[in-house]
Amino acid sequence: MTPDGAHATIATRIDHYNNHRLHSAIGYVSPRDKLLGRETEIWAGRDRKREAARELRRKRRELDHLGTAA
Repeated sequence: MTPDGAHATIATRIDHYNNHRLHSAIGYVSPRDKLLGRETEIWAGRDRKREAARELRRKRRELDHLGTAA
């Protein structure tokens, strides 16, 4: 590997670590999102998705129950 290649590899890893990887110590958000104050918005979006999934499961169970009762 050339020095330029090594620098590019390191830069790619730093970018991933700071901008894409979710860190458990800061609530499963990236350091960049935490720095920009986006964690509350991200957590709210996750809560909405989780609630939608719960509602979908509830409806499916209800339909399954109605199907077996008929």
